[in-house]
Amino acid sequence: MIYSKIKYSICFLFLLFAISVKSQEKSSLVKAEKAYDSKKYKEAIKSYEELVSSGYKSYELYYNLGNAYYRDKQLGKAIYNYELARKLNPNDEDVRINLGIAAAKTIDKIDSKENFFISAVKSNLLSSFSTRGWAWINVICVISFCAFVYLFISSSRILFKRISFVLALILLIGSVSTYFLGYSAVKSKYDNKFAIVTSTETKVMNEPTASASSKFSLHEGTKIRIVDNNGDWVLIKLDNGNEGWVKLSDVGII
Repeated sequence: MIYSKIKYSICFLFLLFAISVKSQEKSSLVKAEKAYDSKKYKEAIKSYEELVSSGYKSYELYYNLGNAYYRDKQLGKAIYNYELARKLNPNDEDVRINLGIAAAKTIDKIDSKENFFISAVKSNLLSSFSTRGWAWINVICVISFCAFVYLFISSSRILFKRISFVLALILLIGSVSTYFLGYSAVKSKYDNKFAIVTSTETKVMNEPTASASSKFSLHEGTKIRIVDNNGDWVLIKLDNGNEGWVKLSDVGII
């Protein structure tokens, strides 16, 4: 009996804690929205960042935080948060548009070694759906393929056999295609770690030390690929093949 009372007391305390946390999150969100509407962007940023620090995560939060940073003329942090929002919801049109507007204002224009058209198509195709989205599409294609194969085998009518054969063939191609696209999306997600330069300017060094010689500089908002890390430094690589070390504090890893 005592054990049951203790158990219920603990559950009640957890419930109170959860309600308190939710209440604080809602309060910070309302405070941030009011500050943003009043054009007090620094206050809005502070409230949104408090929500991020508390563990709250949603594409709307990162999108709104990106908007606040953009209005506050902090381009690098705006792009960083837009990228985080796009990572959680790749299909949101507002996120894509605002990210494109912000990215167009970056200083560094880096030419890619890969053909631009191919690179753009590949990137847009893989980011059309999340990895879970590609998995679901593949599952639907496979189940539909099996259904039409069964219909082809069991049907006695020639017309149904022809239709089911054609549709089964299309779905087979779709199943194989979505499998490889999903695999490529997963591989890209875990093999390629990207970051955004969030400081106004950062120097790219030959070695991971402050005393090393500088190779070149990058400016806020530039998207870079993370190759390796060494303490407070990360080895980065650009689309044009240039690489070097930058301070971890100068970038936001997506």
